[in-house]
Amino acid sequence: MVVPYLAAVVIAAAQLPGPVPSAAAPRSAPEDAAPSATESASAPAPVPDAEQRLGDNGDIIVAAPTRKVIGNQVRAATGPVSQNVPIARFQDPVCVAVGGLPSKVSSEIAQRMLDDADSVGITLAGDRCRPNTMVLFVDDAHAELTKMAKSNHRALLGVGFRTRRALLKSEGPAFAWRLTEVRTRDGETSLPGEGPPTFHVAIASRVVQPVRQDVVTAVLIVERKAVLGKTSRQLADYAALRLFAGARELPAGGLDTILALFGSKAAPPAQLTAFDRGYLRGLYTGAANAFAYSQRGRMAGAIARENAPSAPATP
Repeated sequence: MVVPYLAAVVIAAAQLPGPVPSAAAPRSAPEDAAPSATESASAPAPVPDAEQRLGDNGDIIVAAPTRKVIGNQVRAATGPVSQNVPIARFQDPVCVAVGGLPSKVSSEIAQRMLDDADSVGITLAGDRCRPNTMVLFVDDAHAELTKMAKSNHRALLGVGFRTRRALLKSEGPAFAWRLTEVRTRDGETSLPGEGPPTFHVAIASRVVQPVRQDVVTAVLIVERKAVLGKTSRQLADYAALRLFAGARELPAGGLDTILALFGSKAAPPAQLTAFDRGYLRGLYTGAANAFAYSQRGRMAGAIARENAPSAPATP
């Protein structure tokens, strides 16, 4: 099926019980919004897992989170990864389709996801493309996933047994998975034949792997009732982290992240946070066939730079 590049594919026409606020009116203020009159200018809000100390003039100085704290959360978001296969990322151009919400909201989510992808250098598919990144909003996410698994739906073709079982055992309103394929560093697929995949590899290296792991398709299913009160920007940024980066959901309490959108009773971030931007940017920086520990290190470094305070203005 061919769809317009920036238009959402409306897969289900069912409407929400109530309207989803647009991205122009988020529940919480953007990160760069000025503090309100009721906020104290001398008492900044605490930063999770950050160091605080008193300056010489008595002001509270809040330091950026340490690399250890950042690294721990990066590992939590990536989950267990094999050092023999790089962390998967998109190499083919991305084409986004969103369905199950009103067309205006679906279009806003699709456009924001494309903006997120473009901001970190992910190639976009063009004006007309076949979707390889899909976000579906349904009445009962777990029931829909179970139905798809029993019917061996094409969206699950190629997804291994362990991944399917883990998905079916998962709880919550959102389920994400990605179909990946191991290719050579130049993008060549495995040679035909039975048995484990084999490749023609020109060189061997201790610095990078001879292969990379490419994302072929990515799917996110979200329960409609869970999106009430969420903005299209929040939903799109959450989907971008889950599908473009393969990040796991994270509970609240660590570094601020949109990955806690459905896992916390507290007000979620209005958009991608410093952790989220660095995580996504770091994954798509450097060689796609780098070792997983190198990729995690780049991600942690990018997050640290996002958290670094800006240089003071010259008087």
